[in-house]
Amino acid sequence: MDTPAKPLTFGAFTEMLNAGLGYRFITHHGKNQRDLLAGLCDKYGSDKGELSPEGHPYPAPAHNFTELYSRLFAHCRHAVRKVFECGLGTNNTSIPSNMGARGRPGASLRVWRDYFPKAVIYGADIDRDILFTEDRIKTFYMDQCDPAAIQAFWQEVDDTGFDFMVDDGLHVFEAGSCLFTHSIDRLAEHGIYVIEDVTPTDLLRYKQFFSTTPYSVDFVTMLRPNRPLADNSLVVIRKG
Repeated sequence: MDTPAKPLTFGAFTEMLNAGLGYRFITHHGKNQRDLLAGLCDKYGSDKGELSPEGHPYPAPAHNFTELYSRLFAHCRHAVRKVFECGLGTNNTSIPSNMGARGRPGASLRVWRDYFPKAVIYGADIDRDILFTEDRIKTFYMDQCDPAAIQAFWQEVDDTGFDFMVDDGLHVFEAGSCLFTHSIDRLAEHGIYVIEDVTPTDLLRYKQFFSTTPYSVDFVTMLRPNRPLADNSLVVIRKG
């Protein structure tokens, strides 16, 4: 009988991640209880952040991604014109990476619409039943594991120069790398592309994936009090 592999400790993970990179930010901060972006997540039911720990439609504790996003965009949110997000947050529990039966599809798209008041928000999802159109929000079908489906999506959207692109879809390396490869040309020259909900193992895989590319990449681990790291890491990509 094979001996089960020991879980990767956080210390071992960070050393493996840092190997060959050499540089890192280590930031400690308190929670901003007046953060606009986290408040919008509470309003619409997105798990990207929270002000209140109560009353959410999703089953697991919220991420704290809004703390990074606020630092990236608070000073320029009125200048953002185009946002794309893969993953609308399906509440169909038979679909992988769903938000649970009480989830609110489109929650984060509505967050982006309110936070970026001059932007058009494009969303894509494999669940056709949750697609919708609202003021400054357009959604489309896409399978992010299928290059042909991604190409068909971009042909239908027929737009480019996105200021902010977010992969909040299937949350596995194969899907994230496929979507990135076939979508990065749509990012504006000074735009930001983020892959969310990355596990430590996949973060190491992304490190290898991006090691031979020309992009400027940050591998971000975001810790929460009394919570394991789990899938709370991000990959933040710029064109250079």
